[in-house]
Amino acid sequence: MVLWFSKWIAIGITRCKCEAGGHKLIDMVSHDNLKRLTVVIPSYGRREFLKRQISYWNGSLVQVLILDGSDVSAYDLQFPQNFRYVHSREGFLQRLLSATEMVDTEFVALLPDDEFFLESGLVDAIDYMDSNDQAIGCVGRCLYFFVDQGRFLLSHAYRDWRPFPPAPISMADRLDLDLPPNKTHMAMYGIYRRNHWITMIRGAYSVPFSCGYVYERLLNFQRSVLGRTEIIDSLLWMRSKENPPVTNSEFPRVKGRDFVSWATSAEFAVEVSRYREVARNILVRAGVNIKDIDLYVNRFVDGGVARQQSKEERARKSLRRKIGKKLLKLAPKRFRLLCKRHVPAQFLKFVGWEGHELPNVVCDLRSLGTRFDEAELRRIAELSLTTYGQIEVVRGI
Repeated sequence: MVLWFSKWIAIGITRCKCEAGGHKLIDMVSHDNLKRLTVVIPSYGRREFLKRQISYWNGSLVQVLILDGSDVSAYDLQFPQNFRYVHSREGFLQRLLSATEMVDTEFVALLPDDEFFLESGLVDAIDYMDSNDQAIGCVGRCLYFFVDQGRFLLSHAYRDWRPFPPAPISMADRLDLDLPPNKTHMAMYGIYRRNHWITMIRGAYSVPFSCGYVYERLLNFQRSVLGRTEIIDSLLWMRSKENPPVTNSEFPRVKGRDFVSWATSAEFAVEVSRYREVARNILVRAGVNIKDIDLYVNRFVDGGVARQQSKEERARKSLRRKIGKKLLKLAPKRFRLLCKRHVPAQFLKFVGWEGHELPNVVCDLRSLGTRFDEAELRRIAELSLTTYGQIEVVRGI
């Protein structure tokens, strides 16, 4: 009953009158520019997703650097010529920092092992930066995706990102726009000029913390200091909701290691002070006026905690969360136990509330004026469904 009801809603709210078809909204004349880009993919214990990356990037001009920290190497897989596979038992931070010594292309991008960049979006990003010297990097539009009971489902992500003003702005302006209570856009999965990407990675990942959410915040902060990143209206990033966020001893995200718990706990007071010091050093190296540094650091750390607390409070009060909990009570006991630690997001994901069929999302993208290649989306759907089937076989489902 719950599954039927949720599927009915997922279908009903996404009906679209436009024709799906195979219409392509992007000209691929700049494909050769892809050889100027390296995509860095850290991986750990997800062999099936690593195989999917091989299938996806095989034959591409993009250079792919795999940094695998798994217990067992994947050297037995047949890596295409545009791949470099490095197996190391070093931790995530060390592996990612090692990439700053390995990449030699003009542009670099970071990508999780279960996600995708669309080549059409990469082409647009590189073309944009070729035409805009002031841009240190570029982010694009994003879709969430997952597979639910044999269906490939999508939803829009980060449509609330705000670009910097088109007129030239100073570092102080960028910091003001990026730091709480304001917010522009994320830096994590953008395309960057190599020298800036190296600075960002080294600035964010050189110091270990007991909270996995700290590093991305430092990366965003470093990005604001370095220069402009731009948002292009091209579909670039496909963010996977197939797996829970990675959490381990080096990259903890649960059991009191969420950002607010970590930042407000006396247990981690020394680390929080170190976090402030890393932010301070980023500003000092950038030549920020000494009288302004404390203001920026306080907005970054204290303001970041306050904004996250407010965000989590809104989520607790949201109607969707209440509905999710109510429906969960009606689900079979075995299912409730499975989802207990992931309510409501994982529950809603499994029953299909968050996802829309590909033709409906294609229609949405057209109406929004976002550039994309429908054939690429269909290929990602096919690969994702194949991986889903392979994982089911391995698990004996």
